[in-house]
Amino acid sequence: MASNKPNDGGTFNRLAGRGEEAVTKLVEELSKNPRVTDALGRVMDAKTRIDQSARGAVAQAGLAAADELKELRKQIERLERRLAKLESSESRPAAKKTTAKKSETKKTPTAKKSTTTKKAADKAPSPAPGRSIGGGTGRGSSAS
Repeated sequence: MASNKPNDGGTFNRLAGRGEEAVTKLVEELSKNPRVTDALGRVMDAKTRIDQSARGAVAQAGLAAADELKELRKQIERLERRLAKLESSESRPAAKKTTAKKSETKKTPTAKKSTTTKKAADKAPSPAPGRSIGGGTGRGSSAS
């Protein structure tokens, strides 16, 4: 791998090449040993069982696992973007559809009340994407 030419990067490259060759040879020898491969298999089985036990304990405690939280955060962000898009499209003046709905709601007094409530709700902006409604960071909260 490394040559003895003076232009090849010097002593460091020669030593790195020798170290790489030695590690490769060691790994090859260890992989041929049945005791080592059996031990690695048992270690991987034990890790799988520990992971399953930890997930079970987290679920029993009523907590979500890290990958579940990550997926939930992504879903919340998608919904927030969708809501922001819907709110921006509602803020544009609509032609006939909006006027038809308003005329239908004016026929009954109860519908009139809900229209004013809806207008007040339309004025309140939604939180920025990535922010929860509660005002937290969305990265978990501590009790303190």
